Amino acid sequence: MRMDSATTRRWLAHKHSIAAGAAALVLAGSMAVWAVGKNDKKGKNADANAADEIGKTAEVEPPPAQSDTVHVIIQTVPPRKAQVKWGRKPLGTIPVPRPLVVERRRDSGPMDLVIRASGFLPVHTRVYTFSDSRVAVKLTPPEEKSKLFGYREEPAPNPDAGVPTAPAVPTAPAAPSTTPVPETPKP
Repeated sequence: MRMDSATTRRWLAHKHSIAAGAAALVLAGSMAVWAVGKNDKKGKNADANAADEIGKTAEVEPPPAQSDTVHVIIQTVPPRKAQVKWGRKPLGTIPVPRPLVVERRRDSGPMDLVIRASGFLPVHTRVYTFSDSRVAVKLTPPEEKSKLFGYREEPAPNPDAGVPTAPAVPTAPAAPSTTPVPETPKP
């Protein structure tokens, strides 16, 4: 197979662009290795000096021990008296000026709560017991429910919903066919 001069030029240009790209990658890689090596030498000296300073000035203190219980603080926005339930179990009432504090065992699992305040829609939320947490629940009046995420318009009531339709009125029987039907021979 023989190539014409235009194909040869394109092939050579492609070959040279690949070579230039490879050279750029090698150059960038060597610069990165050089920069890391230079910073690593400084880092070793800085770490050694910092370790000497820490050893001379203070002992390393262990982190404080975690308690076996967590506090879940629940409040409403706007502040209103509200009932808090965990499934069927009532956890308490949120007093108006203060939040409700629930104490639970650490890592005892998530709690699905329902907060109900008179004049507002009920709010379902989940709290976790792996650490102390604060939950601020936004109360929404029924008039503003269309502003909530996931709101769907209620369908208009259908006046005949569930009522079966009346049976079709029978029509007159069809006229007999005028096409003769062939008879089958009897054996």
